[in-house]
Amino acid sequence: MSAEEVVTLVAPAAEKSVITGLIACGVASVFFGSMFVPIKRFDAGDGLYVQWLMSIAILVISFCTWLWEGLPQFYPLAMLGGMLWCLGNATAVPIIRRLGMALGILIWNTTNCLSGWAGGNFGLFGMKARPAANPLLNYVGLACVIVGGVLFSQVKGNAPAEPENKDVALESMGNAERDKLSSDDAPLKGATLTETAPANEDSQSANKDRLIGIALALVAGCLYGSTFVPVIYVQDNVEGAPSRGLPYVFAHSMGIFLTSNLLFVGYCIIKKNNPLINNQISLPALCAGCIWIVAQTSFFIANENLSQTVSFPIITMLPGCVASVWSIFVFREIRGTRNLRLLAIAIVITLCGALMVGLSKDLVF
Repeated sequence: MSAEEVVTLVAPAAEKSVITGLIACGVASVFFGSMFVPIKRFDAGDGLYVQWLMSIAILVISFCTWLWEGLPQFYPLAMLGGMLWCLGNATAVPIIRRLGMALGILIWNTTNCLSGWAGGNFGLFGMKARPAANPLLNYVGLACVIVGGVLFSQVKGNAPAEPENKDVALESMGNAERDKLSSDDAPLKGATLTETAPANEDSQSANKDRLIGIALALVAGCLYGSTFVPVIYVQDNVEGAPSRGLPYVFAHSMGIFLTSNLLFVGYCIIKKNNPLINNQISLPALCAGCIWIVAQTSFFIANENLSQTVSFPIITMLPGCVASVWSIFVFREIRGTRNLRLLAIAIVITLCGALMVGLSKDLVF
């Protein structure tokens, strides 16, 4: 076959891949932004039981993907990316409990966006650099995405409502934990408190919780942003490794499953075989795992067709817009004219930035 025939055959596929990549970005954004919706109304406890169930659903569906791909070679290094994601996801429930779903996702996805974009654009950690065809448009779009993320952080959310089944979660606690809660709630004997002391203490506690939540979100974002590094490293440095993303999904998920099991076993040991488990959250957690693996598989497809430089700013920031919609219309976490106006402006800026990043893949002027 001549070189001209090869170019003729490859060109249409390349044109189609951009469309496929953008569609994958859309699917991943919607599903990532909705993954915590099934568990939002339940008390998730420490979050490790939820993550363990999510990992089971993730492994099962990814195994089906592996079968669909014809049982491609298993690359153990890809498991490292799953481990990094699992460590980050272990903080998700504590973050959402302190900051709310929308704000938590938006903060960790900002650092996720920056770390993932930098790795793809500059070729960090042994990866080959894959800069966009239009660097100016890519940088401007990235700046818009970051500005949108900053504006999102200025939106004031209401305090998360108490889960509907808080009593069920309490029933799963051990006697020592229930006694501790009772003693914490009891008034101090012989203590003299002013009327402003409880308010000050509550304010200080809320600020401390918020700072802890933000710190955890920043760390989680860095871990999330590194999940694809092992896979891309294999693609760039291992001879004969598939250039497509789907052959690595099962190994990636196996890393999640093994790490989640280790974390849960360690958690049970620390809790002296008395973990905080809410039985009613079991099925929602499995649903959350199914939603996540669909999103992550779409992320693999997007990276394959668009490169990490383009896909990361889109997929890491748009889910925050989706989560904000859930927070406004379903969970009522965000209210007030000012907050809604600021949120709308942030969404528009973020969408414009994501669009510019997507166009920077091939648009040159």
